Amino acid sequence: MITAATLAAAAPAQESTPAPATVVVQPSRAFGYVLGDVVTQRILLPADGRSVEAAALPRAERVSGWLERRPVQWETDAEGRRWMRVTYQIVNAPQSLTAIALPVLSLPMTRGPALRTGTQLISIGPLTPQAVLGKGSLLEMQPDRPVPLLPTAPIARWLGLWLAALSATGLAWLGWWTWRNRHDGRRLPFARAWRRMRHLDPAQSEAWLCLHQALNETAGTVLRAATLPALLAQAPHLQPLCKQLQHFYARSDQRFFSGEAAAEDFPLRALCRDLYLAEKRAR
Repeated sequence: MITAATLAAAAPAQESTPAPATVVVQPSRAFGYVLGDVVTQRILLPADGRSVEAAALPRAERVSGWLERRPVQWETDAEGRRWMRVTYQIVNAPQSLTAIALPVLSLPMTRGPALRTGTQLISIGPLTPQAVLGKGSLLEMQPDRPVPLLPTAPIARWLGLWLAALSATGLAWLGWWTWRNRHDGRRLPFARAWRRMRHLDPAQSEAWLCLHQALNETAGTVLRAATLPALLAQAPHLQPLCKQLQHFYARSDQRFFSGEAAAEDFPLRALCRDLYLAEKRAR
């Protein structure tokens, strides 16, 4: 006779799914949170070589009206144990002190039972209370506090010193520039010629002789049209004015040696100014 016990013994054993194991969790404090604060859970992983399935890792997403989960991070403590760090940020503010629960996590493992976190409650407070005491100075509206004045005396003193130094520097530079122009005006040939030329009529012989004298002083000898290349070799800064100088000597020979007046007006003053500027740039 076949009994029920015999049938039960002959039937194949049914596979049973292991129940999730409670995991060791290190929660952060459970109170004192407001909008924008971060709550962190540290979950201890088994030390038998098992790991959490990659597809089962908690995703970074909004998990409730109060919390948003950040990407999971991994840590190893001083004893070599691995922890999974799950972080939540509070994204809402209650009107009064409120208790909320962190999400319960079920973490399937590569083998063996899954890990499951327990329930943890935390309290979230409002940013500002809905009502104040309204006694004494504890009023809803407070008068503006006067802004403390910064000590400006040291700043004004340093500003005065720097302005004095700047003024002294500017005056020194102006004095040096004036002295140099006067010194060059007395020493440099074309500078002296230009200073005289501004008060002479270019049609007068004195104006032509003034420029001849400056050219002779620059060359260190009496200069003629034939010896003009020697001047340009000695003073290369006058090389760009070579054609004007050749024209000047041609008109000068016509004026002083041929007994004829120049056939056209010669820009004597402009030539003198250009020679002065070239001399000044070379300095």
